Amino acid sequence: MENYMDELNSKLSIVSSSAENNHNSIEFGATVIPIYLNINHQKNPDYNPKCTAMILDFGSIPQDVGEIYFKNYYTYIISILVMKISNNDSKRSKKWYIAIRQKKLRNNVHTEFESQDYECIKSSESEIDWSDLYKIKLILRQPSPNWSNFGIDDVKVIRKVQSGNV
Repeated sequence: MENYMDELNSKLSIVSSSAENNHNSIEFGATVIPIYLNINHQKNPDYNPKCTAMILDFGSIPQDVGEIYFKNYYTYIISILVMKISNNDSKRSKKWYIAIRQKKLRNNVHTEFESQDYECIKSSESEIDWSDLYKIKLILRQPSPNWSNFGIDDVKVIRKVQSGNV
């Protein structure tokens, strides 16, 4: 799993550095963090479902995000959190908000079908606005014991197109 994380982080830095070639792409730094869940699976007590968090960091300048593109690699469910300034806090501190709770990327968790498709998640699918974001946290889940490695790669973050620019 560690080699896979190193390879994935390497691919993500290539993608984020090439983002400046496209004026609609947003440059970001990425960190991949394995999350170890301790969930008792009744049919297979030795199996533990897998979860990974990928944090896309835009730095100190907030960004208006319209879409996130990526290539899936056996991930079944993705959840998205966004970091922005809290409107309810007079100190204007940054806070994580749930944008998309659980989006299935595939119909069947155990099969190859749809396991390596390209995906696009639009801001219009979100529960909250994707304006003025500092970070995006992608939480990737793979509950099937069939796949030891999973994740996403070739990640691109696209700016929100302003209605006056269309």
